[in-house]
Order: sequence, then C-alpha cells, then structure tokens
Amino acid sequence: MTKYYTTSDVAKICNVHRNTIIGAIRKGLLSIHRTPGGHARISQEDLDDFCHRRSLPTTSLISRNNRALILDPDPKFAATLAKAMRDFEYQVEAARDPFQAGYLVGKFQPNVVLVELEIGPDMTGASVCRSVRSLPKLRDTAVIGMSADKQQEKIDALLDAGADDFVAKPFEVEHMVERIVNLIGPVIIGTSGRATTGEITGKLTKRVAPKTTEVEPDADRSTRKATPRQSHRTTHGGVLAGPEEEEDFGT
Repeated sequence: MTKYYTTSDVAKICNVHRNTIIGAIRKGLLSIHRTPGGHARISQEDLDDFCHRRSLPTTSLISRNNRALILDPDPKFAATLAKAMRDFEYQVEAARDPFQAGYLVGKFQPNVVLVELEIGPDMTGASVCRSVRSLPKLRDTAVIGMSADKQQEKIDALLDAGADDFVAKPFEVEHMVERIVNLIGPVIIGTSGRATTGEITGKLTKRVAPKTTEVEPDADRSTRKATPRQSHRTTHGGVLAGPEEEEDFGT
C-alpha cells in the first residue's frame, strides 16, 4: 500500500523547514492528498518525484518501475501470483471486477498490467488494454495478456488492442518477470535524490532490453536490481508458489 506523510514528516525527511514544504505545495511543486478531515498528506510516490526534481535526498530506499496490476477473475490465482511477484520487489495490486480494475488503473498507475483474456461479461483483456492505452499517464505502461485459453483469435484481439505480449498459463513466475523486464526494464531500488552511480529518473523506464552486467556485492546501494528472496516450486493455477504457502492452496 502507498505510504503517506504529513508536511512535518516531509520537512524532516528532506531536512528543510516545514514552511519550505508548505510553499512548494502552494506553488504546485508538490502534490498533496486531502484526508476526510481536510488535512494535507503527501504520498511516497509524489515525495520521491519532488525530491528527485529538487535533488533532495531522503533517508530511506525506494523502489521504482515496480508497480504491477493483476486483473484476473480467479482470486486464488491472483493472490498466488501477487505473493510470488512481491519476492521480486514488485508492489502488486489485484482486481477481478470492472469497477475495481478501473479504479486501480487510474489510482495505482501501474508500470505493467497482467490481464486475463476473459475477465467477465463486461470486461475482456482487450478492453482493459484499450483503456490503459487511452490514458496519457500510462503511455509507457506495459500490458501482458495471460490465459490457459490459447485461441489465436482471442490473443490476436488482445495484441491488436495494444498489448505488448502474451504468456500462456501455466507459467513460472521467473518467466513472467523476465518478460516484464524485457519490456520495461528491471525494478530499481535506490534513494530518491540524485543517484551517485547509474541513473534513477523517477519516471517510467523506456522499453529497452535490460543490461546483463551484474552489480557487485559491494556496489553503491543507490542502484541495484531486485532478486527473488525465495524459490517458487508449488503450482496453483499455473503460478509457482513459495514452500511456506503450500498449505494455503491445498497442495
């Protein structure tokens, strides 16, 4: 879930006076959200973007290019895939109906959307893809279809709607992550200030093939590729789950 800060919190993180933060808000340099009581709150994403543009470091590491949205009518499949992708440092949200999907596409602004070919009577993977492609803020968002249904005409309809790729179920999570990285690049973890090595822009990455050079263990922490914390070997609905999750899916 997205973390939110008060103006005082942001001032401490950026090591500036609170009035500086309030001034930035008034000038439109820093976006805010309002609580039901009318109080200003700053999201982690907006703070990261603000700090980067002003070359202000924060005290914690943040992740970029890591928001994945899963649209699948099978809740167990979506939950299993979400848990597995979090081991690769992805921030994951899942939806299984048109209302929730529409809300998350706009609010979550995913870097990649993983969508089933057939979601329900009022939604298909192709319609989701067209919705994503119609939003300027999501112009760099990748869309990957996934399904056990391998009818070529349905796959073609999804690709014609603007999808970038299709992965047949069942699949290994590692394989899906590779396809995502090929489209938008790897998850980058670093500070929200100006990076000392490499480049962290705070924006969606271009769809280019990832570099194969590995970061050495003693390299600067400002840029490193995410790696899985555990293996995934137990299948449920075509996705490999971690060993500690086996009982949850009746394996």
